[in-house]
Amino acid sequence: MIDDQINKTLLTEEGYERLSEKVEKIQGKVQQNREDMSRTAKNGDLSENAGFMAAKESYKSHLSSLNELRDVLNEARVIKENEIENDRVGFGNSVTVKDLDGDAEYTYRIVGKYEARMEHGEISVESPVAQGLVDKETGDVAEIDTPGGKTRYEILEIDK
Repeated sequence: MIDDQINKTLLTEEGYERLSEKVEKIQGKVQQNREDMSRTAKNGDLSENAGFMAAKESYKSHLSSLNELRDVLNEARVIKENEIENDRVGFGNSVTVKDLDGDAEYTYRIVGKYEARMEHGEISVESPVAQGLVDKETGDVAEIDTPGGKTRYEILEIDK
């Protein structure tokens, strides 16, 4: 499934919703920046107006983020839960693995790069760990090159 979507940004339904909410928040910040620029522009020479310059920089930054996220949402391929299979590790799956070298267990959900949140166990499909797990089945062992060296994971469970 991943190969046929190579030119599209993949998102889960939840990721699409989170990014949509983020766009709304950034739109509010862009509007606030516009108001701040308008208000501070009244304070004299713009080239020496620190308040205006700060609002302008914030505006540019927020507008850039807003445009990038809008592009992502407009061009994304949203993978619905019923499209996710659980016979092999792939996009949208939660996979529980056992670190064969450290004996710890981890559960990761493989998501798009714009929705990855490591603190929630959501890793980018483009990450070395996800790439090493993709297409593996329950019981398989994946040997993955990580920044900390080679790690061997046994696939314990694959869920949607």
